[in-house]
Amino acid sequence: MLKMEGSPFEVKEIHTKEEYARLVEVLWAANFKPYNPVFTAVHPVSGHSAEDRIRDKAYDTEIRWAAHEKNPASHLIYAIDKETGRVAGGCEWLIFHDNPFPKGPLPIACTWYPEGSERAEYTSRFLSQAFFPRQCWFQRAHAGVNAMGVHPDYRRRGVGRLLMEWGHERIDPLGYESFIEGSPIGRWLYEECGYRRVVSLNIDLDKKDPNEEWSRLVYECRPPAILLLWRPPRGELTDKVPSGPWAVTKETWR
Repeated sequence: MLKMEGSPFEVKEIHTKEEYARLVEVLWAANFKPYNPVFTAVHPVSGHSAEDRIRDKAYDTEIRWAAHEKNPASHLIYAIDKETGRVAGGCEWLIFHDNPFPKGPLPIACTWYPEGSERAEYTSRFLSQAFFPRQCWFQRAHAGVNAMGVHPDYRRRGVGRLLMEWGHERIDPLGYESFIEGSPIGRWLYEECGYRRVVSLNIDLDKKDPNEEWSRLVYECRPPAILLLWRPPRGELTDKVPSGPWAVTKETWR
């Protein structure tokens, strides 16, 4: 548990699916205000009625919690308002102690939309491109952040920084680098926490002779440029730090 003196929040690691369901509520609220087109591709959104939303969030909880339990690198955390008990925000920290990509870059399948559907293909293409650089550059121990979200009621109150500090407290003593596939919205937070933008990645979702469904997905879910942000060990951005994670060698941090 992380507590900052004078902060109205405390950060806790999530240990049950019921706790995670509380964070899912916040992540959905955060990504629909304002609307984040990427979210509707990489989460199971089947419709926009109140009934759809209840069902989709429950399914999202099930599949993400199952993935978390299978992944020893996954650490789900949330920030709690100490006065009200509300969840203010949260994220997933991935802390890899070994090479997580021993076979090199591989396509990423979408399992939450029907196999063979346009939506599954669209999501798989997006994820495979977005995470391709990480799979190429980080075939070594490192850390990263997924699914960062702060409830609209708690923005600009230091919640995001607390979530970042939770991870840095754990990886800095290990000398691990950290890498984020982020949106332009989160750039300023990450840079304040010692990250450097190294690449702006444009996802190619064009398709020859697309059908109506594909064209609709491109219109509704086309992501903004994905910012690839890198933090060297302990956030020490000195003149000795390579220009990017692709330039790191076995001798770099010795």
